[in-house]
Parts: sequence; C-alpha cells; structure tokens
Amino acid sequence: MKKKIEIRKRIAEINARFTALADSLESEKRGLTAEEIEEKRALTSEKEILELRYQQIENGWVPSQEVENRGAAFAGLIYGIINRSLPAGYEKLVQSEKEIIIPATRSFQDVASSGAIIPLTIGEIIEPLEKGMILSAVGAKMQYGLTGDWVFPVVAGIEATIEGENTEVSDTTIDISSIKPVPKRVSLAIPVSNSAIDQSNGLLLDIVNKQIQMGLARLLNKWMFAPEKISVKASDGCFVAPKSSMVTTAYSYKDVVALKGRVMKKGVIPDGTAAYVCSASTYADLEATPRNANGGDRMILEDGKINGYPVFVTEYVGEGVLGFGIFSYEMVGQFGQMRLIVDPYTGSKKNLTYFVLNTNFDMLSLRAEAFGICKLAVSGTPTIASDPTSVDMKSAATVAVKSKINVTGVNLTAAVGAALSGTNSALFAVSAATIAKDANGAVNAELEITYTPAAVGNHVAVLTLSSTGATSVVVNIAGVCK
Repeated sequence: MKKKIEIRKRIAEINARFTALADSLESEKRGLTAEEIEEKRALTSEKEILELRYQQIENGWVPSQEVENRGAAFAGLIYGIINRSLPAGYEKLVQSEKEIIIPATRSFQDVASSGAIIPLTIGEIIEPLEKGMILSAVGAKMQYGLTGDWVFPVVAGIEATIEGENTEVSDTTIDISSIKPVPKRVSLAIPVSNSAIDQSNGLLLDIVNKQIQMGLARLLNKWMFAPEKISVKASDGCFVAPKSSMVTTAYSYKDVVALKGRVMKKGVIPDGTAAYVCSASTYADLEATPRNANGGDRMILEDGKINGYPVFVTEYVGEGVLGFGIFSYEMVGQFGQMRLIVDPYTGSKKNLTYFVLNTNFDMLSLRAEAFGICKLAVSGTPTIASDPTSVDMKSAATVAVKSKINVTGVNLTAAVGAALSGTNSALFAVSAATIAKDANGAVNAELEITYTPAAVGNHVAVLTLSSTGATSVVVNIAGVCK
C-alpha cells in the first residue's frame, strides 16, 4: 500500500508539471523549447514506468526482498555518485568517479568479494530486450558478454554428411574461420529528472533499465530489418543484401510461397526459426487478400501465419516489403562490458541527470542465402529484381559450368537487357541478351550464366539487367578455377 501511495504521489507531481508547461505555452503563445522537450521526454518515460509498476501492484505483484534491495542499492549508488559520497563496497564497480561498470552476471568477483549488492547485470538488460525482438520470437538467441569471437550456436546444416559424388552439400558455404565479429560502439543517452532520483524510493532502477531496453530494442530491430544499411559504421542487416529478391505489383499467394521456396532452394536447411516479416500495413493487406484470385474465404495470411510459417510485424523492414528468413543464421552479439556514465551536469539547467550507456554490438548473417525479400513496385514504375543477387561458380580449366538466375520485372515498357562487363567478362556468357516482357509489362524468366575458364585463377564479371525507366540491377559474378 505504501508503494502505491508513493507512485501515485509521484505521478501526480509529473501531471502537475505537464499542466504547468501547457499553461505556460498557452499564455506565452509559443512551442516547447529544446530544454522543455528533453524535460517532457524524461518525465514521460518516468511516468510510463511508474504506471506500469502501479498496474503490476494492482494485479498482485509484490517485489521480492532481492528486487527491493537492488533497487535501493542502485538509487543509493546514483545518489552517492552525484553527491560524491560513494557507498562503501562499490569502489570496484565505479570508475572515473561517475562510470558504473555493468557486469555480465552476478558472479562479478571483484564486486562480490566486497559484499556490495550488484543492482544491474547485462543479462537483466538483454533477456527482457530479447522479448522485444523478432530474433527471440522465432527462437534464436542473442549472445552477450562476449570476448573475442562469437560463440557459435547449433546452426542447421553445419555438420558432416554422406552424399553422392556430384551432389551439392547444403551449407558448406559457411566458412567459420572467416566469420569474425567487428564490434560496433552503441551509445544512448537517457534523461531522468532529478526529482525521480531524489524521490524514486527504489524505482530509479526500473526507470533506467526499461529505457535502456527500449532504446536498444529500437536500434537493434532497425539494424536487423532495415532494407538499407542504417549507418556506414554498422554491419549489414539480414535484408540489406539478401540472395533472393523478387518484385510484384500486388501480393498473391503464389508470390509469398515462391519467396519461401526461393530461399529454401538455395540449400539452406529450414528449422523452427523460419518466419516472414513485414510492416503493419502489409500485414493487414495480406490478411484481407484472398488466396484465390477469384475470391474465397481463405486469406493469404491467417491466424498470424502464411502457409504455416509465422509472420512478425516490424516497421523497419519498410512499406510494401515482405521478408522471409531462417533466423538461426542471423547472429547478434553484445561484446565486453556495458558502461553507464552518470552525468548530472549537462542537463542541470533542465533539472535532469543523463545516464549514458556505452557498449559494443555486432550482427552478421551466417548465410545471405537464408534471407529473401519481395517488394511491391511503386504504381506504374518499371522495376526489375534478380534471384540471386550474386553468383559464385567453380570449375576446372576449359570445363564449362552453368548457373541460373531468375529475373522478375513489373510495369515494364521495354524488354530487359542482360549485358556482361568487368575484368573477366569474356569467360562468362548469358543465355539471352534480352528478355521479352509480356502483355502486362511483366517478366518472370530464368537466365543461364555459363563460366568457361581458360586457366587457373579467380575471375569476376558483372551482369547488368536494365530496361527503359527502371533502375538497373547489378548481379556480381565470381568464378574460381582450380
């Protein structure tokens, strides 16, 4: 009961401050200043956490003694840093007077030996964070506290097999030795009102931890699912350069099943982590689109699934984009420690203290072939796509080998041209220089590439697919002759 009263009191104080801000804006006929925007953001975040905790208590949740102790320890630690009176036992956990080291687990020996309560661990940030990510929803795991290399999960297909003499073995394209993480610094700043610090009574830990989780979840979801690289400093997400790419003017059941089929035929072994992803509006369209072009009761997307595979919603994948992937092939890792800097100075004019988190993450697709996308073309815009988007070929001298790509196009006003160029283009040939469009301006055809090396070596070429008014598509071709 006491906790509920404290929470309600603090929520009332926040609401009073919002009212005062609104009155000020109205009387002065102005908008929020930069400082007021930051203050509003901090108070809004705090209020959300307080309301969530209040609802938990209403539903019968009772904080354990350990939770209470850790909340009090965190609030005491922050108060001590701000007032330069660090509580005894935290000397090993705090560096540079205001930097808190967040250990991976509670067995952080230097701190444990001093008897100090560890208020927050990396695991307590990552585990709830996973619940906000599609990666976790499909059964794959985020790794944390890593030092050096990845800890490889049991990925389908990375195992010995007995095959016929000329049978291609699935997943042998994964070169474990070349898969090295390059951790990228991830930083976020969390503004918290000083009133929350003074009056939190143990809730400060909830406020800061929840904001860390939400901030990281937004970044990692965007990093993973955006169809374009989110930063020159970031590694590619799984849909930046997938091997399978299709284009259509309107989604049909045949399209969405074909997308899955194109991923599967690459030799990637399916498992329980296979799923579709799309935006909320695309999800709604698929729910309202009959499987049969002539109508009927069955929709493309039913009960959250397409053809038995789950469909997850993320706005970061983009409008009109449907992605399919086997997510056990996507690795996400947090490396080393997390450091939380307590900065009571930058926001002092706004009565805010900033909590600045610094850590390192990286993500990597073990196989680009495990992911594919289908895009809706902009109405009337000529569009071309290729499946796959790159080709690797191996042969012996003077022995010709062949590989096929599937070319799709919509809204076309002219045929698709296929032209080879590049350093070793003379060693490659395509089965057709042009691909005719149909009466509806569409193309869906296979194109065969032949590689005939004259000598041992590595050979490269570029296949450019083009059509009037369409953005050209480049297929990189690599040949190895041994």
